[in-house]
Amino acid sequence: MTKRTSAVFTLLIFVSTSVTAQQTPSAADMERMVSQLQARHISANAPPDSSFSKILDRDVRAYLAAHQLPSKKVMIESLRKGATQSGVSYPKYYIWIRATDAASHHVEGAMRVAAIDRVKFEVTDFTPTDTIRTDPASLAAIYPSPIIPAIRQHAAIR
Repeated sequence: MTKRTSAVFTLLIFVSTSVTAQQTPSAADMERMVSQLQARHISANAPPDSSFSKILDRDVRAYLAAHQLPSKKVMIESLRKGATQSGVSYPKYYIWIRATDAASHHVEGAMRVAAIDRVKFEVTDFTPTDTIRTDPASLAAIYPSPIIPAIRQHAAIR
């Protein structure tokens, strides 16, 4: 059973044991149950605080190097505090990166990364500054609307 299937199964068991046959859960009860499941899913996948930054840095550098982008010096800034959890997908983090190499080549942009099994991050999307400036509407397909203004600000779009 995958972790995602397990998470759904856990929710179903939680709901079925929390509700008797005569009652249906209120909207508040359902929201509380979903919030609890999301929190469990985040804690099951996000690296511990003690190694979070180190793992994130390692995996962002690996992504940049694999895509032949500068990766010698990498600066990472969070665009949103904490993880975003939707359904049973892996928790997502939204970051802004700036990277250079020994020849002073430079890249920066927004990234969406997924925390997986407490040991790694997978870059699911990278949107370089040039793309943000030429096609800012494309951000809406990848990033949550509350962080788009921060992305635009980092890319110096008014």
